[in-house]
Amino acid sequence: MRGRALALCVALATLALTACGGEQPATETAPQLSTSQPSASGAAPSPTMTEGTSPDPPAATVPDVLDFTAQTVDGGTFDGSTLAGTPTVLWFWAPWCPVCKRGAADVTAAAAELGDAVAFVGVAGLSGSVEDMQAFVDDTGSGSIPQVADLDGAVFTMFEVAQQDTFAFVSTDGTVELVDGYSSDPDLVGIARERFGL
Repeated sequence: MRGRALALCVALATLALTACGGEQPATETAPQLSTSQPSASGAAPSPTMTEGTSPDPPAATVPDVLDFTAQTVDGGTFDGSTLAGTPTVLWFWAPWCPVCKRGAADVTAAAAELGDAVAFVGVAGLSGSVEDMQAFVDDTGSGSIPQVADLDGAVFTMFEVAQQDTFAFVSTDGTVELVDGYSSDPDLVGIARERFGL
C-alpha cells in the first residue's frame, strides 16, 4: 500500500511539474522522417532542386564542319565548336574585295536583327595580311561579329569555298548551304529565317 501511495505521489508531482512548465523526464523518441504528401490531385509531388543548383543542359554535338580553331583578326583565337547547337552564318570575304566592303553593312545589320537566334562569323582569307583584314573590319564597322583570319585557307577549304563574298548557312545538324554573295545581293535575314525555320 505504501508503494502504491509513493508511486501515486511521484506521478502527481510529475504531472504538476509538466503543467507548470517544468522539465519532462527524458524519454527516447524515434527520429521523425520527413515525407512528401501527394498533391490534391493525388499525384506524387515532383522532385525539387536544391537551391543554387540547376541541371546541366545536354552538350550539343559538334558537326565536323565546326571542328576547327583559327586566329581572329584582332589576335585572339576562335573555336568553331562554340557554334555547335546554334544556327550559323559564316561570311567568307577578302580584304581587297570591293563587293565584300559594300556588303559588310548588310551582314552586320542581319546579325543585329537576328540577334542570339543565329550566330554570324566573318572569315577573311584569299590573301592579304592580318593588318589588311583589321583595316577592312575597322573601315566597314564589322567588328561587332567575330572575324577569323584564315591565313592558310583552312576554313575556306573545309567549307569548299572558292571565292570571296560567299555565305555558308550551317544548320545545327551540320548541313551547309552555300550562297553566292559576289554576283547577287542575298537577303541574309530571309534566307536564315527560311533555312533555320525561324
